[in-house]
Amino acid sequence: MAIEIPLSDWDRLTTELTRFGAFGTVTSNDSCIRLDFGSAYFEVTEAGSITSGMPLHNLDHEGDGTIIVDHETNSLTVSTDSLSYTFRRP
Repeated sequence: MAIEIPLSDWDRLTTELTRFGAFGTVTSNDSCIRLDFGSAYFEVTEAGSITSGMPLHNLDHEGDGTIIVDHETNSLTVSTDSLSYTFRRP
């Protein structure tokens, strides 16, 4: 089941991303969480910055939006008015 979390809900976002990143390395502090999976990463800051990268593509986003966490399909989707980007856990 997919969970839609606004970037403004930092506590819930941190909890779900930590769970999602359990198969890799999770690094976090009060204002940033980073998930590393070898050659791929996904990072979110409390200020609303999202960066991710894997071979052949990357994402840099600043501003409002939501992250849809789907533990069953191993994916994170960044959704804004002008963007839909899906990161799949390798």
